[in-house]
Amino acid sequence: MARFQPPPENAVQVPLTRRRVVLLFIVQVVLLGATFLLGFWVGRGQRRLEEQLSTSVTPPPVITEPGPPVIPVEEPKPPPSPSVGPTPLGTDDKAPSPSPPVPPTESAPAPPSQPSPAPSSAKSPLPPAGGKFVLQVGAYRDSAKAHALVEKLKAQGLPAYMEPAARGLYRVRVGPYATRREAEDVILQVLKVVPGSKPQVQSMP
Repeated sequence: MARFQPPPENAVQVPLTRRRVVLLFIVQVVLLGATFLLGFWVGRGQRRLEEQLSTSVTPPPVITEPGPPVIPVEEPKPPPSPSVGPTPLGTDDKAPSPSPPVPPTESAPAPPSQPSPAPSSAKSPLPPAGGKFVLQVGAYRDSAKAHALVEKLKAQGLPAYMEPAARGLYRVRVGPYATRREAEDVILQVLKVVPGSKPQVQSMP
C-alpha cells in the first residue's frame, strides 16, 4: 500500500473557499467567451477577404473567332424594255392636218353691283301728330339699349318710340297724349316695365 506522503515544508497551501470557486468559474467562462469571439471575427475577416478577391478578379475576355465573310448576293436586274419610237410614215400614210384655232369666247360683262341698302336706323318711327304731351322714360347713349326698351314698352301695349337728342343721346318716349292727365296715368305702367326709372311728362312743341 502507498503511504501518504506529507507535503513539503516549503509548499504553500491555499484553502479553497466558496467565493474563490465562484471567481475561478467566472474567469473560465470569460476566457471561453473571448476565445469564441476571437474565432468568429477571424473567420468573418477571412470570408470578407475571399469575397474581395473573388470580385476583384475579372474573367478573361472571350475571344470569338471571325466567321466566314458574307458575300452579298446581287439580284438580277430585269432587262430594259425596248423603247417605242415614232412609227415612220409610209407613202400611203398622210400626216394629220392641224386643227383650226378656236377663237376665244368673250365672257359676258358682269352686271354692275348694286349698292347695298343702307342699314336701317335703330330709331323707331315717330308717332303720328295729334297729341301735345309725351312721357319721357329716359335718355341713353347706346341706341341698341334704347331700341330694346322701346320694343319692351310696345309689348305692353304702350305707344313707345325713340328719337335722337343732343350730345349723341337717344330719348325713349311714350305718347303723344291729348292731355297731361292721360300722360300721367301711364306712369304706373311704365314703372312696371322699367322699375327704378323716373318718367316725366313733357309738352311737345
